[in-house]
Amino acid sequence: MKAVKQTLLCTLVAASLSSTAVLAQEQKSQTPAMPAAPEQAAPQMDVSDQQVDNFADAYVAVQTLSQQYGAKLQQTQDAEKSQQLQQQAQDEMQSAITDTGLSLNEYKQIARAANESETLRQRITVAVNELIQADAPEESES
Repeated sequence: MKAVKQTLLCTLVAASLSSTAVLAQEQKSQTPAMPAAPEQAAPQMDVSDQQVDNFADAYVAVQTLSQQYGAKLQQTQDAEKSQQLQQQAQDEMQSAITDTGLSLNEYKQIARAANESETLRQRITVAVNELIQADAPEESES
């Protein structure tokens, strides 16, 4: 069972790191157009252990909010209510990121760098695993 959780977690982390680009794209579409050239190539980035931990905290919070709002959105038939929920979700996700001490830009940069660097991706996966295991000690006892 633990191996299944680990495999699932690693899959979720990899998928979510990819989906972070979608969040970044959604946020980008709401900001004024910027030149695309600087964002085309993700520069090599030195990410400190503290930044990895902050990113992992933000990542877990964003994923939790995404699941919560995803369920709410599936139950909503009203387009206006759906749009309100999407805006609320985006606002809460942005707050969850900035509450960790990262700016939205730093979060996006780390996500892009993780997509380019297996080493960084592994560091983030370890940090996320540690968070999830710390939050679920009761589950391992049952």
